[in-house]
Amino acid sequence: MTQTNTSSLDQKAERLPPREVMRDSGILVVDKPAGMTSMDVIRNLRRVVYAKRIGHGGTLDPFATGVLPIMFNDATKLSAKVMDGMKDYEGTLYLGLSFDTQDMTGKPIQDEMPVSLDLNLKDLQNLAATFQGEIFQEPPQYSAVKKAGRPLYDYARAGERVEVDRRRVFVEKFEIAQRLDLRRFSFRVRSAKGVYVRTLVHDLGQKLGIGAVVESLRRTQAGPFSIESAVQLSTLQYPSDIRLHLKAISAL
Repeated sequence: MTQTNTSSLDQKAERLPPREVMRDSGILVVDKPAGMTSMDVIRNLRRVVYAKRIGHGGTLDPFATGVLPIMFNDATKLSAKVMDGMKDYEGTLYLGLSFDTQDMTGKPIQDEMPVSLDLNLKDLQNLAATFQGEIFQEPPQYSAVKKAGRPLYDYARAGERVEVDRRRVFVEKFEIAQRLDLRRFSFRVRSAKGVYVRTLVHDLGQKLGIGAVVESLRRTQAGPFSIESAVQLSTLQYPSDIRLHLKAISAL
């Protein structure tokens, strides 16, 4: 029995990628999969390599996918430059529902409301345009924004709601692109740092009086990095995989 277990462990060890020290500095653009936090991506990469410093260039919600720049070593000093850059998103929204998380991973806070047959694509486009430019936005209760040193999601998970100040943010574009069916529409957003796209959609639904929620969301651009340059996390199994896709700091 002992020999079998030892052999099994040896075979498993052979399959595990070596965890080398990453001394290189640079940016790895990952296409974040749904269901993971931005820190989960970093934890996965840390299983492959050890880096003295590693961070990301702007949080993506767990349900969202797309561009997540990961900074290694000296590149972490420039993470603010990526975070301050414009970001592009595309997604789908669903009319008639609202959720406590402002996406479909949470709990509905209302029964499904009917959508008027008179509501057309142009009406929704005109309404979305009112959210462009400098606007005030209240951070969602399920977010990492801190109140008295605690992230809001801690309060929300404990069933507590706390008051937070509305913030001035900039939305360059909020465009309803296409009607997919009676309740679902595709949309595009281009925005500056600090904008919560799920809150943008939630507030649109509140203005309509029937509610709206983000059904899917994908970030296609973050600063100078586009989805075309992003790599799948599942393909980064060895240190050489990371080094192959590592972009120089000069890319910023």
